[in-house]
Amino acid sequence: MTIPLSSMHKTSLFSRLLTYFIIVMLIPVGFFVVYYVSWGDKNLLRSLKQQASLSIKRDSADLAEVLESYRHKAYLISTDPMTINILKQDNPQTDSLEARNMYIKLFNIMKGDTYLAFAHMVSNSGNVRFSTHDFPTVYDLRFHNNEWEQENVLSLSQAGSQTASIISIRGRTSSENGKPILITILRRVYDSEGDNLGYVIVEVLNEAISPLVNKDMALSEEVLVDASSYWACSTIHANQVGSFDKFPNLAAIKGDFSNGVSIKNNSVTAITPIKGTDLLLAGTISSTPYAVNMKQLLVILLLALGIGSLMAVVLSFLFSRSISKPIKKLATSMKAVEEGNIHIQIGDAKIRELSQLNHSFNAMVLQITSLLDLTREEEAKLAEAERMALESQMNPHFLFNTLNTIKALARMHNEDQIYIITIKLGKLLRSTIDNHESECSIAESMALVDSYLTIQKIRFGEKLHVKLNTPQSCNDIMTPKLIIQPMVENAIVHGLEPKSGEWNLCVDIHEENELLTILIKDDGVGFDRSKLPLNLDELEKSTHVGLYNIYRRLKLSFGDKASFLIESKPGEGTMVKMTMPSLHRKTAEGDDLELQ
Repeated sequence: MTIPLSSMHKTSLFSRLLTYFIIVMLIPVGFFVVYYVSWGDKNLLRSLKQQASLSIKRDSADLAEVLESYRHKAYLISTDPMTINILKQDNPQTDSLEARNMYIKLFNIMKGDTYLAFAHMVSNSGNVRFSTHDFPTVYDLRFHNNEWEQENVLSLSQAGSQTASIISIRGRTSSENGKPILITILRRVYDSEGDNLGYVIVEVLNEAISPLVNKDMALSEEVLVDASSYWACSTIHANQVGSFDKFPNLAAIKGDFSNGVSIKNNSVTAITPIKGTDLLLAGTISSTPYAVNMKQLLVILLLALGIGSLMAVVLSFLFSRSISKPIKKLATSMKAVEEGNIHIQIGDAKIRELSQLNHSFNAMVLQITSLLDLTREEEAKLAEAERMALESQMNPHFLFNTLNTIKALARMHNEDQIYIITIKLGKLLRSTIDNHESECSIAESMALVDSYLTIQKIRFGEKLHVKLNTPQSCNDIMTPKLIIQPMVENAIVHGLEPKSGEWNLCVDIHEENELLTILIKDDGVGFDRSKLPLNLDELEKSTHVGLYNIYRRLKLSFGDKASFLIESKPGEGTMVKMTMPSLHRKTAEGDDLELQ
C-alpha cells in the first residue's frame, strides 16, 4: 500500500541536524554517566588497591635493604676485636689511645651515615660508653640496666639467638638535637667465652628513611608497624608515634596483619612485612580526593553538555540555513521553469555540491530551451511543408480522376509508355500529398525514386543511365521522408539536363557500424563549390530552399550524429553524401512497401 506524500512525517533540516548534534554529544556523556553510576566507585577502589599494594611493596623492599645495611654496621661494631677488648676491660678512661682508636673505628664503620644514624656502645656496667654523637642517657646502664632492656628495646629473648640483632621502633623518639629517631637496632656484644659484655645500639633517623618511602606521593600515610606490641610510627609525619589508637586505619585491621589490602571508611590500606625484621609497613590511600575529582569531572561534562547543546542549536541553525537557502532558491527556480519561465539561471553556491547541482540545473534549462527551439522550428518547417503541399495539391480528387482517365485511354489504345507514366506519376503525387508520417523506410524512398526515374527514362530515352545499389538489409531502415528523391531530381535537373551527350546517375546506399550512408553522384556539369557556404545553416534565407529543407530535417532528427556533404567541380559532376544513425527500423506491422 502506497502512503500519500502529504501523510508522511516530515522534519526540517534544522531539526534533523539538531537531533544528530545532540545524539553525538549525549553518547560519550551517557557512557561516562553509566560508568560512573554502575562501576565508577568499584573501579576506583580496585585501582587504588593496586596502586597501594604496588607502592607499599616497593617501599618495603627499599626499606629492608637500608635496614640490612645498618644492621650490618651494628654487626661490624659488635664483632670487632677492639670493641670486645674495650668492653671486656670495662675501663672508663676515655682519653687513652685505645679509646681514641675506638672512636676512629666507630666513625669509619658509620662513614657516610653519621648525619643519618647514630652508633653507640655501652658496657653492662655502664662504665664504658662510646658514641658517634652525644651518648644518650637513656642507654646508660648504670641507671636502667635490665629494666631498660625490657621496656625500651623489647625483650632480648625475642632475638632468637644470642648473636641476633633486635630492630625496634619503640626506642627513643628524638635525639638530643631534636632530630626524630625512627628505628633502633640493638645487638649484644660477647667475648670468646660467650660472656655478654655490653651492647651496640644503632639509631636510624627519620631522614634516612623518609626519602625511600612514598616516592610517587600516592600514599596519604605510610606507617611502620610493630604487630607484637601494637605500636606504630609514621614515616611521613615523624612526630606521629604511639599505639594503634593514633592510627585509625591500623585500628580497623587490628588483629589481621596478613599481607593484603583492606578498605574501610573511604580509605584503602595495604600492609606488607619488611624482609629480615619483625616489622611491617602499612600505607594508606584515601579515595575521597579521587571521588571528588570524579564528581568534578561529571559536573564539567554536564556543563559541557549544556554548552554543547546551546552550540548545537546555533550550529544547526547556521548549517541548515547555509544548506536550505540555496536549496530553496533552486526549488523556486524549478517552480518558475515549471510555470514557463525557461530563461532563468542560478548563480554559484558556496557549497561545492550545491554549486554542481546549480550548474546541472542551468545546463538542463539551456537544454530544454534548445529542445523547445528545435521543436518549434520543426513544427514551423512541417507547417510550411504542409502549406506548400496543400497549395500544390489543387484538387487531389480531380487530379487522380484525370490520371485514371488517361491511364484507361492509354490501355485502350495500347500506349504502354503513357500507361506507365500515368501509374508512376500517380505514385509520386500520392507520396507528395500524404503528409501523415514524417518518416519512411529506405524501401519506400527507393520506390519513390524508381517512379521518378521511370518517367525521366521515358522522357530522355537511352541517354540516361541509372545505377541503383540498395542492399536488402537496408530496406527497413527509417529515415526522414523525401530526402533521396529531391536530391535525385536536383541531379537530373541542375546537373545532367544542361549537359550534352550521355548522362550517368548513381544512387548507392550501404550500412556500416550502425551508420547509414546515402550517396547520390552524377557526371553532369557540376558547379563551383565555393558558391555554397561551408556551413549549410546559412542556406536558410537563400534560394536553395529544397537543399536547406533536407539538411535541416536531418539535423532536427539526428543532431550532430548526422552529416550532409556536397562535393562538386565544374565539368566533372556533383556528389552528395548523407550519413545518419541506422538504429530505427520499420516494424513488421507497418511494413507495406507497395504503392497503390
